[in-house]
Amino acid sequence: MKNLLLTRTLLALTVLTTATALPAQSPRAAEQSSINRNQGGSAGIRSLTGAEMAAQEAKLSQDTSATVKLSDPAKPATLTLDMPWADIRIVGVDGDTVTVESTLTQKNAKPTRPGGLRRLDDEVSFELTENDNVVTLRLAGDNPWAGHDAEFKISVPRAMKLNLKTDAGGDLVVRDVEGDIEVNNMNGEVKLEGLVGSAVINTMNGEVRAIYAKAPTKLVSITSMNGEVDLRIPADTKASIRMRTHNGSILTDFPEDALKTKSEGSKHSGYSYAYGSEANAREIARAAADAARAAVQIGREVSREVARAVKEASEEIEAAETPEAPEAAATPKPARAPRAPRPPMPPITGGKLVTGELNGGGVDIKISTMNGEITLRQTK
Repeated sequence: MKNLLLTRTLLALTVLTTATALPAQSPRAAEQSSINRNQGGSAGIRSLTGAEMAAQEAKLSQDTSATVKLSDPAKPATLTLDMPWADIRIVGVDGDTVTVESTLTQKNAKPTRPGGLRRLDDEVSFELTENDNVVTLRLAGDNPWAGHDAEFKISVPRAMKLNLKTDAGGDLVVRDVEGDIEVNNMNGEVKLEGLVGSAVINTMNGEVRAIYAKAPTKLVSITSMNGEVDLRIPADTKASIRMRTHNGSILTDFPEDALKTKSEGSKHSGYSYAYGSEANAREIARAAADAARAAVQIGREVSREVARAVKEASEEIEAAETPEAPEAAATPKPARAPRAPRPPMPPITGGKLVTGELNGGGVDIKISTMNGEITLRQTK
């Protein structure tokens, strides 16, 4: 009896030791193993090898990135970007190429999908082109608005000029680009670091932070309807300053002997009622002229979009009315909806205005916001 108990005990310890030594399988791995055992042989589902996974990752990288080279690196170059909505990160580097990495696929790419599946509808993608040193990045597809959550990482030559526009929004970050920069953004933060050239930034809703690596020698103009503005420039900058806000403070860390300022405007809720003054009358006239020009421009954009939509609809109707053999008939694509034009930035007048000379005056620096704090700091 004792020998029987001893034998059973040794057997139990052996089983327990073996089970402990075996690595535990995850539920997914166990399920995969069960499928492979049940289906068997070459017909079974197998796991991808390391080489196959690496090949798929390389193919995916090719599909979601693109590079173009400048036609003449010795001449000025421009990057033009106009999108409905996207988060954009741009960095200046040494070289003569523009490289884009995105969460979207490149136009005409055919990404590999599990199970050999392919997409039949028109997928939103991006297109990168270059012509005579002008690089253009845009969204492609029947409905570019479907790419509203797209992300882009872009590297450009340091001296490149940037012209960046978004219709609805998205955050924008630019670092170490020395060329002139123009930004028109609807909703989202704008952060610019390592600036050297001109910066003209217009945003409807969002904070703006701009940091200059060297004293600016060209126009700096920042306008935000709703958002704080933080501009940092070197202490030796020579500039003529003009800062305006309706609801917010105007702050600086420049000493009084370097930045000499004077304040204008009404004490009544930050609005200016000095309409009788000649200077204010000229300002109102300029604002009215700017608004009129903006209205004309938006009218032209609306006309172009409507004309394009009508033309596409007419072509679709004509194609549908053309008799064709049943086997050759194809399902017509729906006409693209007109892209809503970007509303113009309304001019900001009145409010609290601070003007002054920094280190004796020089380049124009203009900052305006309707609702937000303005801070002018020294670059540390």
